[in-house]
Amino acid sequence: MRIAKAGLSAEQIERYERDGVAFPVPVLATAEVARFRACWEELKGRLGGPQRSFGLPFLCFRWAYDLATHPAVLDAVESLLGPELLIAGGLVIDKPPRDPSVVTWHQDGTNSGLYQAPSTTAWIALSPSTAESGCMRIMAGSQRLPRLPHVESTREDALLAKSPEVAVEIDESAAVDVVLRPGEMSLHHSNLLHGSGANRSGAPRTGFIVRFATPELEKSDVPVVLAPGRCASTHLEALSGPPPEDLDAGLARMAELERRRREARSGQPSSNRC
Repeated sequence: MRIAKAGLSAEQIERYERDGVAFPVPVLATAEVARFRACWEELKGRLGGPQRSFGLPFLCFRWAYDLATHPAVLDAVESLLGPELLIAGGLVIDKPPRDPSVVTWHQDGTNSGLYQAPSTTAWIALSPSTAESGCMRIMAGSQRLPRLPHVESTREDALLAKSPEVAVEIDESAAVDVVLRPGEMSLHHSNLLHGSGANRSGAPRTGFIVRFATPELEKSDVPVVLAPGRCASTHLEALSGPPPEDLDAGLARMAELERRRREARSGQPSSNRC
């Protein structure tokens, strides 16, 4: 796969400004896809099997940090947000074959706080993301809407626990499928209405999702990552350096991060930093 080295084209930027999304953006070579996919599969094995949703992997595992801060990814994001970038969230969504789970229609910025600053979300395909496998679907131009009210979804097939769902009627016949090959990504505005359907294919659909913002971000519930060479400092708590290469050390860091988040939810202080 030919990888662009100079960020987004003028046409891609124009589409992003018009539709709220730019795709497909080639960012990973075939060998890189294989490497990151193998690392994800190894992590799933250590966690005991399928993981439909796995949050903040780049804070704990070096391979995930390397993917989130990949130069081709950062070049493309810089085309939209400018030269100073930090990572303020993200997750892996991995729909098993023939899985009925859906991601309900929502706006990223409403619950994440990304509306506080210029921001965008990268959706990096580690497997084919097609209409059959339940690719992301977007309502083009909906980024120009205000932040809409959301409710906790009551759908039994919602992939994410306590899934936020926009509390307005969606005309799904107008939705656009964001089809990606492995190694390609999309970038979408944090206000864009989007969701995804069930995986009707016989193969998994794996997406690595990274939420980018500028240092203007006012607050974050988790440590942020300063994009190497793109951001020198922040008023927010930041990751002190890349996570360890060792998987066991990464798992220990994951357990510590989960402990800290539980304490934060309960109001107990925690002095440890990642």
